[in-house]
Amino acid sequence: MASPPGQAYDRACAKRSIAIAASREDLMYAAIRQARAKTGSAEELARRIKEGAIPIISDVEGFMAYYVVYAGDDTVTAISVFNNHAGAEEANRRALAWIDENLAPLLVGPATAVAGPVIVHTKA
Repeated sequence: MASPPGQAYDRACAKRSIAIAASREDLMYAAIRQARAKTGSAEELARRIKEGAIPIISDVEGFMAYYVVYAGDDTVTAISVFNNHAGAEEANRRALAWIDENLAPLLVGPATAVAGPVIVHTKA
């Protein structure tokens, strides 16, 4: 099955952006996990993530940063930033296993994960 024309264009643009970024020394990769939490579980999720997930993720080679966002609709998004693609993939592998083992009772369903190059970023 062929990809819709827009997806092919998006992939071509992403590859070009990656090539441009790769020519600089600041190429980064993000590992993103997302799940829906049970209502009222934000504090317990934060406590468990601080105690368990952060040490596991920050130990991955190439680790640069870690963020967790809790949205009003109880969607929890964890974003880890690495200086290499292998680190981002490894972080997702470790995190999904940890989530299944430690956060499942606080979640409505399974977590999802993606990883890829950061093609635009800025700092203050």
